[in-house]
Amino acid sequence: MKKRKLPPLPSRDRHSSALPRARAKGEELELSREWKREIYRRVRESRDPVRYMLVSEFSRSFILYYDVSDDVFAMNAPDKGTLFKRREAAKRVSKLLSRGVRVVKFTTKGGGLRRISPFRGLEHRGSEQPNSRWNGRRSSSDKVDTST
Repeated sequence: MKKRKLPPLPSRDRHSSALPRARAKGEELELSREWKREIYRRVRESRDPVRYMLVSEFSRSFILYYDVSDDVFAMNAPDKGTLFKRREAAKRVSKLLSRGVRVVKFTTKGGGLRRISPFRGLEHRGSEQPNSRWNGRRSSSDKVDTST
């Protein structure tokens, strides 16, 4: 994820205090176009209720939610998991974890936490089952008849 370069702040005196001085009516600092765009983007992002969480699903009654701050998984407690604002950030963290962790979409609308993405459960990939038909290998029970 690229770091966003912020536009320079409006200039002030070096010796001015942190608190703005009283100004005459109509005398306000004019923000640059870049700053206005950045402020609008941040407000829009803060109002967006969609968040992302790292989840390891075994069954509907056994789901692990990842908590980044403690580096642990919480069982069946989505409120204990870490919510990410950006999907890209969640994907990058999930790459550092085990293969069974995936990014799931949640919403924070109405003050609660509700899952948007459907439940998938364990996904059986060919690399997880070495003799399965999923990866093109044959098991010992799949004999090929070569006598024709």
